[in-house]
Amino acid sequence: MVCLWVPVCMRRFGSIWPRSRFSLRTHKYRFEKNDILRIVRALAIVRPSFIALQMPMTEEDEVFVEKCFQRSLIELDKLVSFSGTPTVAWRRTGEICLVGPEFCMLTGWEREELVGRRKYIYELFENQSVVEYWENFANHAFENTTQSVYSHCVLLKPSGAPVPCTFCFSIRRDIMDLPSLVIGQWLPLL
Repeated sequence: MVCLWVPVCMRRFGSIWPRSRFSLRTHKYRFEKNDILRIVRALAIVRPSFIALQMPMTEEDEVFVEKCFQRSLIELDKLVSFSGTPTVAWRRTGEICLVGPEFCMLTGWEREELVGRRKYIYELFENQSVVEYWENFANHAFENTTQSVYSHCVLLKPSGAPVPCTFCFSIRRDIMDLPSLVIGQWLPLL
């Protein structure tokens, strides 16, 4: 099942991001100062492009984009059910919207914990993996030359135990050419 959440109009809060839980106040206990600066620099790279592309959008445009996003999730849910690869789909903010059963088997997380409670993908990553993810996302969010980004990461089980993996993610754009959906697939390193 996919999440059906209509995002709050992003411009009304003076931010290009919906109200996600990635705030430096919330996560500053987890990261060193240098890591926080690297994440902020990465987000500063994409922020002007998001603002420029979202300024002309009306509320009807935003509703249409969200409907297209939900339709994409339904189609992707069917595709993931046929695949045997641990797969997760999330919004550009990191909010997890779709989880394959293989990912739950790999990490030990329950599907309801990840999708039903508005969990964010970077909450499942070890610190260095979070920093590298945001840097990779910023470098590839608006380029059209790279289909997928390949990297290593360390996932965290609910107990905090590490799961070293290699993963790739693809960024899908909406009709307004904004990155909207990120699809990640993992393979454990044995």
